[in-house]
Amino acid sequence: MFCTNCGAQNSEVATRCVNCDNELRRVETPNVDVPLPPNQASSIFAGASTGTVPNVRNYLVQAVVLTTVCFVLAPFTLFFPFIGVVTGIIAIVYAAQVNGKVAGRNYAGAAESSKMAKIWCWITFAFVLIEIGILLLLFFILLMSALL
Repeated sequence: MFCTNCGAQNSEVATRCVNCDNELRRVETPNVDVPLPPNQASSIFAGASTGTVPNVRNYLVQAVVLTTVCFVLAPFTLFFPFIGVVTGIIAIVYAAQVNGKVAGRNYAGAAESSKMAKIWCWITFAFVLIEIGILLLLFFILLMSALL
């Protein structure tokens, strides 16, 4: 049973809320379907209604690796796509939020942070490819000038 004052979950036989000491009253509503609370209604987390903690990817390792690669390659590519480091830091920030939101039972927020971390990781990966392309182009120009 959920408290109408603070929303805390209480046992079915409780008469007072364990969180705010509000008096709990059972409301009988025959033939009325009551929707699940928002944190349990999500189809993404089928295990949330059974009490198990869903596994939400945080993409932290990918974000850190991509940011490091951008940071290392940026000086060699004449600092052009140094913005890849910034996008990597944004990915790290979103990725770092995921586990805290899962621990706070904010599964929808964790899914959103995970989605944003994944998007920013892909953007950072694009900058890694740009940096590698610039580095290869500069190497090719240097090689051609040495041969001529």
